[in-house]
Amino acid sequence: MHSAINSAGLTDRQTEAIAWVYGADITQAKAADLMGIAQPTVAEAIESAAEKMAAVYRRWEYGEVSVEYDAQDMIAQLNSEETAEFLRLHKGIEIDQTEECA
Repeated sequence: MHSAINSAGLTDRQTEAIAWVYGADITQAKAADLMGIAQPTVAEAIESAAEKMAAVYRRWEYGEVSVEYDAQDMIAQLNSEETAEFLRLHKGIEIDQTEECA
């Protein structure tokens, strides 16, 4: 994977986002705070980086690369803002966070 990252031509922002979220194993929100940008910007950087890395694997004829994750385990680790963003990006579900629970 390290070779794919180096060969993908990632921007500095994409590289930093990948390093924080997957290298340091912190949330996208925490990475955003550290990087001085918004969490959705971190998510976009990671998504773009993943697309570039997948293109490298295709050039190498590595075969199909897929990522599997347990959404419930992942959501359990997120705060409410991150959960809403995850559901919006990955499941197409919009959550109105302005409503208060009774």
